Amino acid sequence: MPRVVRTASAREDVKEIGRYIAEQSQSLDLAIRFLDRVDQKCKLYAAHPQMGTPRTDLGPAVRCFSVGDYVIFYEPHRRGIRILLVTHGSRDVPSVFRDRFGERAE
Repeated sequence: MPRVVRTASAREDVKEIGRYIAEQSQSLDLAIRFLDRVDQKCKLYAAHPQMGTPRTDLGPAVRCFSVGDYVIFYEPHRRGIRILLVTHGSRDVPSVFRDRFGERAE
Protein backbone atom coordinates (compact mmCIF):
# COMPACT_ATOMS: atom_id res chain seq x y z
CA MET A 1 0.00 0.00 0.00
CA PRO A 2 1.37 3.47 -0.89
CA ARG A 3 2.55 5.56 2.04
CA VAL A 4 2.37 9.27 2.74
CA VAL A 5 5.24 10.35 4.99
CA ARG A 6 5.10 13.91 6.30
CA THR A 7 8.00 15.90 7.67
CA ALA A 8 7.32 17.42 11.08
CA SER A 9 7.21 20.89 9.53
CA ALA A 10 4.72 19.74 6.85
CA ARG A 11 2.46 18.32 9.58
CA GLU A 12 2.61 21.69 11.31
CA ASP A 13 1.87 23.50 8.02
CA VAL A 14 -1.34 21.51 7.59
CA LYS A 15 -2.42 22.09 11.20
CA GLU A 16 -1.85 25.84 10.86
CA ILE A 17 -3.79 25.96 7.60
CA GLY A 18 -6.67 24.04 9.17
CA ARG A 19 -6.73 26.44 12.13
CA TYR A 20 -6.62 29.43 9.79
CA ILE A 21 -9.52 28.15 7.67
CA ALA A 22 -11.59 27.39 10.79
CA GLU A 23 -10.94 30.85 12.24
CA GLN A 24 -11.51 32.79 9.03
CA SER A 25 -14.64 30.89 8.00
CA GLN A 26 -15.95 30.36 11.54
CA SER A 27 -16.57 26.78 10.43
CA LEU A 28 -14.76 23.79 11.85
CA ASP A 29 -16.64 21.65 9.31
CA LEU A 30 -15.14 23.62 6.40
CA ALA A 31 -11.63 23.20 7.84
CA ILE A 32 -12.13 19.46 8.32
CA ARG A 33 -13.41 19.07 4.75
CA PHE A 34 -10.31 20.87 3.47
CA LEU A 35 -8.00 18.66 5.55
CA ASP A 36 -9.82 15.58 4.25
CA ARG A 37 -9.26 16.79 0.66
CA VAL A 38 -5.54 17.21 1.43
CA ASP A 39 -5.37 13.66 2.81
CA GLN A 40 -7.21 12.19 -0.17
CA LYS A 41 -4.99 13.94 -2.71
CA CYS A 42 -1.86 12.91 -0.81
CA LYS A 43 -3.01 9.28 -0.99
CA LEU A 44 -3.66 9.62 -4.72
CA TYR A 45 -0.19 11.06 -5.36
CA ALA A 46 1.40 8.43 -3.11
CA ALA A 47 -0.07 5.80 -5.42
CA HIS A 48 1.22 7.72 -8.48
CA PRO A 49 4.31 9.68 -7.30
CA GLN A 50 5.39 10.86 -10.75
CA MET A 51 2.01 12.51 -11.37
CA GLY A 52 2.94 15.81 -9.73
CA THR A 53 4.47 18.80 -11.47
CA PRO A 54 8.29 18.66 -11.35
CA ARG A 55 9.93 21.52 -9.41
CA THR A 56 13.59 20.89 -10.20
CA ASP A 57 14.29 24.52 -9.28
CA LEU A 58 13.71 23.41 -5.66
CA GLY A 59 15.46 20.05 -5.83
CA PRO A 60 16.01 17.31 -8.41
CA ALA A 61 13.18 15.09 -7.13
CA VAL A 62 10.76 17.75 -5.83
CA ARG A 63 7.25 17.72 -7.27
CA CYS A 64 4.03 19.48 -6.34
CA PHE A 65 0.24 19.50 -6.64
CA SER A 66 -2.45 21.85 -5.44
CA VAL A 67 -5.46 21.58 -3.19
CA GLY A 68 -7.52 24.73 -3.55
CA ASP A 69 -5.24 27.73 -3.04
CA TYR A 70 -2.54 25.64 -1.34
CA VAL A 71 0.38 23.81 -2.89
CA ILE A 72 1.87 20.61 -1.54
CA PHE A 73 5.53 19.93 -2.29
CA TYR A 74 6.81 16.39 -2.05
CA GLU A 75 9.44 13.92 -3.14
CA PRO A 76 8.77 10.39 -4.32
CA HIS A 77 9.73 8.05 -1.51
CA ARG A 78 9.95 4.31 -1.17
CA ARG A 79 6.42 3.05 -1.66
CA GLY A 80 4.87 6.53 -1.77
CA ILE A 81 5.71 10.18 -1.19
CA ARG A 82 7.32 12.35 1.46
CA ILE A 83 5.54 15.69 2.02
CA LEU A 84 8.05 18.50 2.47
CA LEU A 85 6.06 21.72 2.52
CA VAL A 86 2.45 22.89 2.36
CA THR A 87 1.96 26.58 1.64
CA HIS A 88 -0.39 29.07 0.02
CA GLY A 89 0.16 29.32 -3.73
CA SER A 90 0.59 33.10 -3.62
CA ARG A 91 3.73 32.88 -1.48
CA ASP A 92 7.25 33.20 -2.83
CA VAL A 93 7.79 29.45 -2.85
CA PRO A 94 11.53 29.42 -3.63
CA SER A 95 12.14 31.72 -0.64
CA VAL A 96 9.91 29.68 1.68
CA PHE A 97 11.56 26.47 0.51
CA ARG A 98 15.07 27.93 0.92
CA ASP A 99 14.22 29.23 4.42
CA ARG A 100 13.06 25.79 5.46
CA PHE A 101 15.60 23.57 3.71
CA GLY A 102 18.51 25.81 2.73
CA GLU A 103 20.15 25.30 -0.62
CA ARG A 104 19.27 21.75 -1.62
CA ALA A 105 21.97 19.94 -3.55
CA GLU A 106 20.47 16.44 -3.50
